Amino acid sequence: MVRVVISKALRVQPGDSVVVRGELVRGQTLGRLFVFARETNEDRFSPYVQGMYNEVASKEPVMHSPMMLRLVEQMPAREISFIADIDGYVCVTQELDTLKDVRAKVGMKRTISPYLDFKHRLQRKLIGIFQWPTKIQT
Repeated sequence: MVRVVISKALRVQPGDSVVVRGELVRGQTLGRLFVFARETNEDRFSPYVQGMYNEVASKEPVMHSPMMLRLVEQMPAREISFIADIDGYVCVTQELDTLKDVRAKVGMKRTISPYLDFKHRLQRKLIGIFQWPTKIQT
């Protein structure tokens, strides 16, 4: 099994709304898509688990599930949305059996937090245009 990146990295900050839409292409029967994230001070992307930073430390270990989309023939298109709680980047990866397998179509949309004032929203839009990571490593 191979995991490949199938989207561009999208710049996010806490409070941003992110919508991920995945769709199977012709000839595909299964798509396993995962949301990966990287904070600005990290080198690599890893599976994104929402709310990890808001949890109170517990004595009991907890198993967390990463954000994912499972596409099948009966539901060839699905969408998930979430509010980002990190300052960094998110991207979508797909698990494939071989590198020759057909990749799903994916789209991501970010809406900057509506709670920011106009000056900060404009600043974020300009920074988002010019601040893309050079390489995606998973």
